[in-house]
Amino acid sequence: MKKGKFIVIEGCEGAGKSKQSKILTDALNAHGIDAVATREPGGAPLAEELRRIILSPEYAPSALAELYLYSAARRDHLDSVVFPALDAGKVVVCDRFMYSTLAYQGYARGLDLDFVRRVNAYTVAPLKVDLALFLDIPPEDGFTRKGGADKGDRLERESLAFFNKVYEGFTDMCTRGELVRIDARGEKEETAEKIYRAVAEVL
Repeated sequence: MKKGKFIVIEGCEGAGKSKQSKILTDALNAHGIDAVATREPGGAPLAEELRRIILSPEYAPSALAELYLYSAARRDHLDSVVFPALDAGKVVVCDRFMYSTLAYQGYARGLDLDFVRRVNAYTVAPLKVDLALFLDIPPEDGFTRKGGADKGDRLERESLAFFNKVYEGFTDMCTRGELVRIDARGEKEETAEKIYRAVAEVL
C-alpha cells in the first residue's frame, strides 16, 4: 500500500498546468513535505520516447492507437517513477493523467467513454488518485495566454472545435465529481493559492 499522495493537475492548453505543478511542488518542499513533479505523457525514459512519437506531426495514429500509446507511456511512467516515489512516502504532483485521455480520446475523438474508463482503470491499477484538479480556462483564452498553438505539437494543430470538446469533457468530469474545478483565469499567484488550499485538505 502506498505511503505517499498522488496529486493530478489537468487542464486544456495554456491553462498553466506545468507552471502550477512546479509552483505547488516547490511550495510543498518549502513546507517540509517531500514532493516531486512529473508529467504525462512522459516522466520516464520510455514514456518520454513515446511522448515524442505521440506528439510528432510525422505520425497520424487513429484514436484507438492514440489511446494505447498513451496507456503504454502511462504504465511505464507509473512503474518507473510514480510507484517508487509513493512507496517512499513522497507527494507526487503529475501534470496530466488519465483524465486527459478521457477528455481527448473519449470526449473529443469520440471513443466510447466507458471503454476509455476501463482501459484507464486497468492501466493505472492499483493506483488511487488522492486529488485531481482541473485548471479551468476556456481553450480560446488558453491559447491566447500561451501565444498560440505549438505547430510542432500534433495535437495542438487540432481545431478550436476539438479543444472545445476537450473542455466540455473536463467540465463534465467536474460535474461527475472526478475532478475538482479551480478557476485559473486570474494571475498565477491567485491560482497557485487556490491549488495549495485544495491540496492541503488531502495531506
